[in-house]
Amino acid sequence: MTNTPSGGVRIRLAILTIVAGLSSNPAGAQSPEEHAKHHPAGAAAPSMAPASGGGMAGGEMGEMMKEMGKAPRKAFYPSLMDLPALSPRQRDAVERQAHARMTAGARIMAEALGPMSETAARKDYPALQSATERMRQGLAQFESGLAAHRALADGASPPEVALRWFKTEMNLAEAAASDTARTWFGIPVFHAISMGLIAAFALVMTMIYFARLRRARALAAELISERSAVPAPSLVTTTPPPTAPRTPPPPSTQGGWSGELRVARIFQETADVKTFRLAPVTGEDLPFSFEPGQFLTVAAAIDGKTVKRSYSIASSPCCRGWCEITVKRAPGGAVSAHLHERIAVGDRVSVSGPYGRFTFRGETPSVVMIAGGVGITPMMSSIRYLTDQSWSGDIHLVYACASLDKVIFRDELDYLSSRHPNLHSVVVLSDEPSPSWTGQRGRVGAELLARVVPDLPSRRIHVCGPPPMMDAVKAALATLGVPAEAIRTELFLAPERPAAPPTPAESPSAPAGAAAACTFTRSGKKALLTPEKTVLEAAEEIGVAIDYSCRQGFCGVCRTRLVSGQVTMAVEDGLSAQDKAAGYILACQAKSASDIAVEA
Repeated sequence: MTNTPSGGVRIRLAILTIVAGLSSNPAGAQSPEEHAKHHPAGAAAPSMAPASGGGMAGGEMGEMMKEMGKAPRKAFYPSLMDLPALSPRQRDAVERQAHARMTAGARIMAEALGPMSETAARKDYPALQSATERMRQGLAQFESGLAAHRALADGASPPEVALRWFKTEMNLAEAAASDTARTWFGIPVFHAISMGLIAAFALVMTMIYFARLRRARALAAELISERSAVPAPSLVTTTPPPTAPRTPPPPSTQGGWSGELRVARIFQETADVKTFRLAPVTGEDLPFSFEPGQFLTVAAAIDGKTVKRSYSIASSPCCRGWCEITVKRAPGGAVSAHLHERIAVGDRVSVSGPYGRFTFRGETPSVVMIAGGVGITPMMSSIRYLTDQSWSGDIHLVYACASLDKVIFRDELDYLSSRHPNLHSVVVLSDEPSPSWTGQRGRVGAELLARVVPDLPSRRIHVCGPPPMMDAVKAALATLGVPAEAIRTELFLAPERPAAPPTPAESPSAPAGAAAACTFTRSGKKALLTPEKTVLEAAEEIGVAIDYSCRQGFCGVCRTRLVSGQVTMAVEDGLSAQDKAAGYILACQAKSASDIAVEA
């Protein structure tokens, strides 16, 4: 077994090494007088004659004899015994070297502390061991320099230093007792403090590691529990439940925008139906977002008066650079005739919106859409959107028209049905004269609906078309057991006529019982209100301004407070429960057979 010097011994060895370096220079050599003390004058060096036969040259032999005549150099610590004291020059040199060792040791410890922290965090034990060894090396250098300073500060003489060094080398009791006095349980105090700090650091890093490990286990357990909540896949192939489209819905937009759009394209759908593609004037994206099934209000200047009509958006919300409205030219229709006859590609159209709640984005596993005539337009927006998103739910479309040449989007519906097996399109013709038509004939009733749509009472249903057709469909659905809350409707009102020119503020009185009086409290005007006339129409006749948009009871723009009397409304979708409780009515829908007063 090899005896390893203790920490105290290493410190003394370092001090003696520093002093030894100083004693070897000329300033520390023995003077001739000191040398003479050990070699009396009578002592002669032995002589040696050169061997015969040659050999070394005389000069070389003489030099060798001189060297052999010198006294051998003593070991370092006996030479210290002969020195009475350190000279100022030697003392200064010892202090400089001691300070340099302390500085170097501190630098080594500082450089080792950083890698020690990093390796402890990543559990790199070989690197951690190397870092601690560097820490010990730096500590040894620091302690040796510190011990030299202390020896000089204590005023120890060179013989004392040599004696202490000698006793340490011999492991004598005095040296051991001296070492023990500066240690804790045999470990130097500085070593013990440093090791304590390192142990504390390692403990903190270990606690952080286990805390992170517990957090990772908790997250893993949470993910496993969520996955276990999903039913395991069956060996039998089944159709997965449809999910809502992947694209997030656009910001909620219920009106709020108005401006001009440019007519980019015009498509002739049927003899009396055109589609107008509207794009931003600047060529960027649309300045609004819309839901599939909402509508826009178009304002046109006709005979010096602004007339507004609403048209459903037929395009998909996925098309951000443009939108399309599909307009049927109605007999006597002011705005539809204006669009069909006067609007060309490149013209600008005044538009506001979007409005409406007749929308569907895939909120239920399936949907049934029943449309009549141009009532296909809001449903076409949903169909295009759902197929754009590859929605997996069932889409049942029942589309009623008079004849084949009246079917709007016929080619596109056939194309989409061929590419999307979940789209089931059924066209029903009531007056088709050609015997080549092999599809459904007649009108949409309970028998037809039960035959073409399986499990009808369990599905969500959207209905849009002319009022007679909608009334018949709702009656058929009721007989089939479809709950009323599963049905969404949007009414397409056929009348579309220019506003009548204003009449004098006070309308002439009508015969008793023939009409009621409608008083507009804010403007102070009165109008005759026949049983078939709406409050909005009465207001337009006498020049009372009530803002409006759809004229169908969906947008809520014509909302007006009823001050007195009672009204009936065929459609009141544009009013919330709070509006109704506060006494608001829709001027475009409100009718009355008795006197009323409204705030306008």
